[in-house]
Amino acid sequence: MNQQEKFAALQTYFSLMNMNGAARIYRTSRELGIFDAIGNDGATPAEVAEKCGLQAEPLRLLLDGLCSIGTLACEDDRFSPSLVTQFLAGNYRNLSDEYWDHLPNYLQTGVPLAEMDSVEQSADQYEKQVSALAWMMMPAAEAMAQMLGMGQSRTALSILDVGAGSAIWSLSCAKHDAATTVTASDWPVIVEIATGFARQMGLEDRFSAIPGNYHESDLGEDNYDLAIVANVTHIETPDGNRGLFSRLHRALKAGGEVVIVDVMPVQPEGQISAALYALGLGLRTAQGQVHSADALRQYLEEVGFTGSVMQPIPVAPHTMGMIIAKKGS
Repeated sequence: MNQQEKFAALQTYFSLMNMNGAARIYRTSRELGIFDAIGNDGATPAEVAEKCGLQAEPLRLLLDGLCSIGTLACEDDRFSPSLVTQFLAGNYRNLSDEYWDHLPNYLQTGVPLAEMDSVEQSADQYEKQVSALAWMMMPAAEAMAQMLGMGQSRTALSILDVGAGSAIWSLSCAKHDAATTVTASDWPVIVEIATGFARQMGLEDRFSAIPGNYHESDLGEDNYDLAIVANVTHIETPDGNRGLFSRLHRALKAGGEVVIVDVMPVQPEGQISAALYALGLGLRTAQGQVHSADALRQYLEEVGFTGSVMQPIPVAPHTMGMIIAKKGS
């Protein structure tokens, strides 16, 4: 083992130690009620210690640790929740522990904890997560809109957003161009949430919905300039993706384009996130999988799309990529 390999091994060791330590101090703080004691208005270490029945000096060390991992902020000896902690007050506050707790069982039996890709569970599962996913994907959605040249090289588009969730991807495009409209297709309870996001962004007058199962809903023919499929292909089988892409080919106007956005693990910064994401899919879906960019491009070509090009989306979580293809004749 040469010196460079030793340094790389040491870096891996410290990374593992830091990840484990960060997760442990976050969980301990939740269990002891420290975040609740700090509240939205913030508190001093002495105030938190009194509320939680803890020793002030050890607590201060913990609070400093929470600041170092970005879950607290401190000013004038007063600690307050960071933006990420406010986000973690929602469905993701336990860092998906329920799935990771199921990991030993999954490895022994191959049975996932949930089947978010099933018709029976999909709407209920995603209703709990769609708003949080919008927060997480907003930077990537904005980057995608800019990469597409929305409001510049692409204008006045009729966009179909399939499996839209919050519709953050298509709404981010419409935000950049006053002549672009969005039609979102997803379960009825989900498109209600998407309608709320459109209202918040001042785009409700250019937003419409097709409630229902996007494999069965009437998407029409020759209706749209652009179809967006974001964070959807990973819950579909290869045949499911082929079937969906074929429906989009019919729904697009001549010369229309499709944009596929999903986890495409090509960015070095996102290697860990992509690997954990793929494992997480196994824990929460029956048949979900991360399809490679090459596989997705093949599915598109098989149903008539041409000229597909893949581009990574170079923002956090550094796992997302987009494929653009044109409707063939």
